[in-house]
Amino acid sequence: MLKERHLSPKTSFPVALGVVVAILALVITGLYHASPPSPVSDSAALSLFSSARALSHLRHIAQKPHPIGTPENAAVRNYLVAELQALGLEPQIQKALAITRSHRWRSAGVVHNVLVRIPGRVPGKALLLAAHYDSTRDGPGAADDGASVAAILEMLRALKSQPALQNDLICIFTDGEEAGLLGAEAFVAEHPWAKEIGLVLNFEYRGNRGPFIMFETSRGNGKLIDGLAKAAPHPLGNSLMYEVYQRMPFDTDMTVFKRAGMAGMNFAAIEGFTSYHTQLDRPELLQQGSLQHQGEILLALAQHFGNIPLDDLQSAESIYFAVPILGMVHYPVSWVVPLCGVLIVLFGAVLALGLKSGKLRAGRTALGSITFLIMVPAIAAACQLLWLGIRHLHPEYQSSLQWDTYNSHWYLLAFVMLVIGIFTLVQTAMQRWLRPMELAVGAMACWLVFLIAASIWLPATSFLFTWPLASMLLALGVLFWQRRTNISSPMHAGLILIGAAPAIIMFAPLIQTSFAGLTPQLIGVVIVLLSLLLGLLVPLIEVLTRRWLLPWLPLVIGILFLAIGSWTSGFDATHPRPNNLFYALEGSTGKAFWLSTDEDLDRWTRTFFPGDAVQRKVPEIFGDRHWQFWAAPAPVFALPAPAVEVLADNITAGTRKINLQIRSLRHAPEFDVYVEGTEVLSSQVQGRIFSQTLLREWRLDAFGIAQEGLNIELKVKAGAPFKIRVIDFSFALPPADFPPRPADMIPQPFGLSDTTAVVRTIAFE
Repeated sequence: MLKERHLSPKTSFPVALGVVVAILALVITGLYHASPPSPVSDSAALSLFSSARALSHLRHIAQKPHPIGTPENAAVRNYLVAELQALGLEPQIQKALAITRSHRWRSAGVVHNVLVRIPGRVPGKALLLAAHYDSTRDGPGAADDGASVAAILEMLRALKSQPALQNDLICIFTDGEEAGLLGAEAFVAEHPWAKEIGLVLNFEYRGNRGPFIMFETSRGNGKLIDGLAKAAPHPLGNSLMYEVYQRMPFDTDMTVFKRAGMAGMNFAAIEGFTSYHTQLDRPELLQQGSLQHQGEILLALAQHFGNIPLDDLQSAESIYFAVPILGMVHYPVSWVVPLCGVLIVLFGAVLALGLKSGKLRAGRTALGSITFLIMVPAIAAACQLLWLGIRHLHPEYQSSLQWDTYNSHWYLLAFVMLVIGIFTLVQTAMQRWLRPMELAVGAMACWLVFLIAASIWLPATSFLFTWPLASMLLALGVLFWQRRTNISSPMHAGLILIGAAPAIIMFAPLIQTSFAGLTPQLIGVVIVLLSLLLGLLVPLIEVLTRRWLLPWLPLVIGILFLAIGSWTSGFDATHPRPNNLFYALEGSTGKAFWLSTDEDLDRWTRTFFPGDAVQRKVPEIFGDRHWQFWAAPAPVFALPAPAVEVLADNITAGTRKINLQIRSLRHAPEFDVYVEGTEVLSSQVQGRIFSQTLLREWRLDAFGIAQEGLNIELKVKAGAPFKIRVIDFSFALPPADFPPRPADMIPQPFGLSDTTAVVRTIAFE
């Protein structure tokens, strides 16, 4: 026998329409608050930051790719020095050999950091503003990180029209960040100013648009967050972001500064990921509002922290998040557990009111919790599977960076609409067993459990559950106290809307930002956030289900957006397809290859490979590594292989010590060194310790090394034969007679595309 359906009275159309309009207004409010400001023209007052003036610098900086060790890198450096001198400042260049030894990087390089210091009125710790001026070899680096360099130049100009700061202001434009944070390593290790830093503000980009967000701080950040909240005109960021960032495989110069014990904050714009490290990272494609937001933050924080003592910034850890009107809300982490206790009491009171009024049944409310706990991961998993299906339908997406796509906004809209529809379908189906308020309170019980877990193990994330849950519990408490659960009337629907407002305003930009940061590849995580929000909105969903607004309208719209995503999936000159092709020459045998790491060949790369080409390992170039390439014979060019000179080879007490001098005879800006066939006990680079523990796979990436080369000393076990493989890279294909890449294609970032590699292998018996 079917269970009785628990239906609320039919909602009038004006009330339903009013609820929809109110929800959309709250969503727009949240998204608008999390958007960058309008650009400021070059005619603005000289005391203001102007994105237009900064953009004039950027056009010089980002004309071409300018990675470390290239003539283009030197040209950008010369421009920076000239512009700083034009401001009446005295820049200096720190030239140093830097070495990075971390879980991600094992590199060395000669860097040329550009620094300038503006003396303050009072002795004390200095404020450091940091950005890197090198780019990757794949793109001109307009956003990453030329825009930050240009913003600092414009900020320095604006500061000239204002009273001198109390503290010394140091600006560093680091070199070699893209090669392993080398410039920051050199500054921290060798420059005397590094010991005088009280606070560092680092500026980055991970796309080319969107608001500027503070996403990372040093520990003990209470005073930093308070300063950000007071000084910045439009501060954005939250303590959840850092918890997420810590668990992702990313580094910036701030990683080095924090490791050296410096207090600091890290800022970035993260939208427009498809431009990241590609030829699309050009000045004309940068969102000027992002640059304006960055500059306003830069100028405001320089004025604030430049005029307060920086000798002791350590304080209690803060929970923080940005909301409209209130700005950056922040409070000590010590408040988290008491607030959690208050929410436990409040939930208990609301539950008791609901049970006493007869509007809730204990067993059915528990069933509501179980239902919600099943719904959230199930819907997220279904969306993740749907994305896998979309990837299978559009294999061309696999050439995109982390499967992000030029049209990913259509997929976000599609998933949001589909999830709203699916959630509503399940809610409607459960009305055979559950009253809407029982599902709502059951979902809130889950929220409370998540809050308790967050308060204990991840307190920085607790705000996400605390304030939306508190607001909604208060609204339901009033309804239960009045012994009403019918919210079809305007007054009671309005009360629930007020209770839901904090959740909608906070979650709308969080969902958008999470999608931009995680890309469609992790759409399931984004859907978890959306499903959590919908759990709080169950009473509002009930209002709309009786007027055919839910579930069918969002389902239809979601399918429509999926169709638009599929229809706009192609590539063109504005949205080019990334592909991979590079040239490799084995110096000893004279074998040359065209190589590609693409999963499938396209119409251009296919012209380099015969019809019977297959993916395989290429031991002639990369030894026995398990890397698979499309491979085809290529013309042999007269390119000298790297020089490997054995300066010493001695055996003592079962240990073999080999001293090598390695040079790129063709002045390539990068060479990589591998030890194959034996374990390395310890090693030194230019007389400095590089590794002290046993390494089964020893590798060094060297950048910007002068013609005299790099000295490497290796200690291995005696008696075992092994090889040393050296590959040098120049950042262009050789001048062969091949068809140019079509306008709707660009080199693939994060790989070897459009490089020329020459190999030298030395065997040791």
